[in-house]
Amino acid sequence: MAALAATAGVFFSNTGHRNETPFTKEPVEVVAPPPKTVELSKADARDVLVVAAKFVATAVLRDHTERSYDLSDTAFHQGLTRDQWKTGNIPVAPYRPSDLDVVKWKLDYSYKNRVGLKVYLQPKPTAKVGGLAYNVELHQVGPPKHRHWLVGYWTPAGQQGPAPSKAAAGSFDLAPPQSKASLGAIWLVLPIGLILALILSVPIVLGIRGWRRRVRADRAYNALPQR
Repeated sequence: MAALAATAGVFFSNTGHRNETPFTKEPVEVVAPPPKTVELSKADARDVLVVAAKFVATAVLRDHTERSYDLSDTAFHQGLTRDQWKTGNIPVAPYRPSDLDVVKWKLDYSYKNRVGLKVYLQPKPTAKVGGLAYNVELHQVGPPKHRHWLVGYWTPAGQQGPAPSKAAAGSFDLAPPQSKASLGAIWLVLPIGLILALILSVPIVLGIRGWRRRVRADRAYNALPQR
């Protein structure tokens, strides 16, 4: 009986008098619901990957660091000017290119105009440093016809050491990841290759289009009654 009385005293110690929290006239704080997950289109996945690749190559690996200034938003700059950013003293942990073996990534979330990634830099077997993981978010800005992605934050996830498990690498699919994606140096030069391919393809397409027009014109001319 003594133990029961002691237990009751712990949970019902205020039964002898009222000690309730008084009501206030302050507005009730409403917690916003989590954003709704949306499917990431292939075009947006490609654009996000290109921006992320350029950011790794410029900001993280410190190769032409100033170029990453336009890949990130104003809040991320933390008041730094372009010239200050160029010095490399930026809010991004650096990684030496000579230590990098593979870049792995995984889609973390996809909301409207916001995409979260987990990026992992895996070191070479001969490197004396561990890997470095990042939590990354990019968001879409600009008018409808000129929408583009910018890095909103790029924060170390605190995971250093050996490479993560296979489940840590994935694609941009929203389905449960079943395959991994590992990209080496080619991942970093992919944007340059895309740009060069686009530049070279324009005159080729225009030339083919002009040739086809000339062929059609010659055929139409030959079909006319000859005098």
